[in-house]
Amino acid sequence: MRRTIRDALLANAGLTALVPADRWYAAGATIDQPDKMFVVLRWIAPVPSNAIGRYLNQLRVDVHDRRGSYTRIDQLLGNPYTGGGIYNVLSSLLDFDGVDGRITQCDYLNHSGDQENEDFNTNFKFSSWQVIGVNK
Repeated sequence: MRRTIRDALLANAGLTALVPADRWYAAGATIDQPDKMFVVLRWIAPVPSNAIGRYLNQLRVDVHDRRGSYTRIDQLLGNPYTGGGIYNVLSSLLDFDGVDGRITQCDYLNHSGDQENEDFNTNFKFSSWQVIGVNK
């Protein structure tokens, strides 16, 4: 399921125009000081659903950029009010087959306010998702 989500995000030319594919990291795989802007995909413990073999996976998409404005971060994340960005890609994944899973749907949960990360010396925001699907 992890690779399926990553592949779907990286297949969108609008997203990779803002953040090249080599700057989309899994949590724990981020290099010490990556070039800005970059994305970290954080998977939180899956919860089994009532349907056999299906899981409710919590995904947090962290978007980091250099200090200053949050404009590019907002553009990349998108949102349920104006659409665009990561929001459009994930919310449109219905019955999507990938290399390591089948996504039934992705439900938008929320997004953060403006934040700073001292370790990376960045501004960042995140959006949270519930990913429903089956692992292969």
